[in-house]
Amino acid sequence: MGRTDDRALDRAIAALLHEAVEHSRAMRHVLDHVSQLVAMRVRLEQSGNGDRDARVAVNGEILPQLTKREKEVLDQLMHGRSNRQIARSLGISERTVKNHLRNLFTKLDVGDRTSAVVKALGARGQ
Repeated sequence: MGRTDDRALDRAIAALLHEAVEHSRAMRHVLDHVSQLVAMRVRLEQSGNGDRDARVAVNGEILPQLTKREKEVLDQLMHGRSNRQIARSLGISERTVKNHLRNLFTKLDVGDRTSAVVKALGARGQ
């Protein structure tokens, strides 16, 4: 093998290592979210309030900056529903659900569905 082949292999190895690091970071992010949700689930079980508390956080005054529809979408998220399921349940299009989610994420200052749920559940404790 020549120098060119060595460099190509080195670049390929470096690229794979970089990809592995990125996957590791993404996995850590997911695991952090799972850990937060599990901790909240345990607290809900210990308090004996179950889903009722989650609904209060969404439909009560704890997140007042959200519109009524955004609270409904967030409530659906908290029950693990997909965009399609949310759209059907609320009688709106999936595109409208996506718009509400985008607004929710902005207002809650989060970047994804799991973070929105974590924040809403965390607000319940305030």
